[in-house]
Amino acid sequence: MTPWPTKHLTADDLDAFHSEALSSEMRLHLETCEECRRLVLLDRQVLDLLAQVPSYGPSAAFADRVMAGVRIGSPAPVPVLSFPRFTKRRIAAMVGLAAGMVASVGWSAANRPLLESWLDGSAAALWDWGTVLWQNGLTYLAAQPWFESLRSASGSPVRLAAVGALTIGLYATGLLTLRRLVTPSAGSVSNAGA
Repeated sequence: MTPWPTKHLTADDLDAFHSEALSSEMRLHLETCEECRRLVLLDRQVLDLLAQVPSYGPSAAFADRVMAGVRIGSPAPVPVLSFPRFTKRRIAAMVGLAAGMVASVGWSAANRPLLESWLDGSAAALWDWGTVLWQNGLTYLAAQPWFESLRSASGSPVRLAAVGALTIGLYATGLLTLRRLVTPSAGSVSNAGA
């Protein structure tokens, strides 16, 4: 087995060394690389110095001092139905809204055939407008200078499948990279105090 090439131990490798989870390849590299052995010794010295630092904890009265500063009021009853204060403007607005709704329902019931013809006509007009918008959009897209090269590239099913596979592969790689960036390391991490 040849020694590890130019790759030296990283900070994660040092943590693995101190937690005795170092792989055999990394151990072999450590046996042959003076620079990494020196790095491990220096790292061990830092950990030993950190272990000698006294740990400071809060005093016994700390929690009492914090809680003495907290003011807890008595719970207030919450009404089941709470309404805003009724003012003349709010009452007038509610009466106007209710009157408008009653008038709308009454007019709709009295003029049902006219209302249905309006709804049918507006649905047809919206469909026609959407169709024209779609056709104009496609015409504009087809008039672009790059559209013909895209169309000729997608003319072959093999090329189209390759582009689709490449796109899906790039998307999956992006998702895996993002997952790796936001997921904490699952490996064991040595504790400086251990």
